[in-house]
Amino acid sequence: MVDNGQALLLTVSEAAALLGIGRNLAYELVRTGRIPSIRLGRVIRIPRFGLEQWVAQEAGLPQAPLRVVTSTSQRH
Repeated sequence: MVDNGQALLLTVSEAAALLGIGRNLAYELVRTGRIPSIRLGRVIRIPRFGLEQWVAQEAGLPQAPLRVVTSTSQRH
């Protein structure tokens, strides 16, 4: 299932769905280091920003500007 666009880290299946490729190909791209990924224990996650940068680079597009992630803090 593809998330609503808010998650910083994607599963390999979510990344595959966003890219319009099969899960096996997505795992192969991770295994060979073609797309950025991180391991959290036994779990593989793909940073959304890194995936977007990879797509831009592969398409020959200029680097996308850095996005700042903000969170709202609540006062107690």
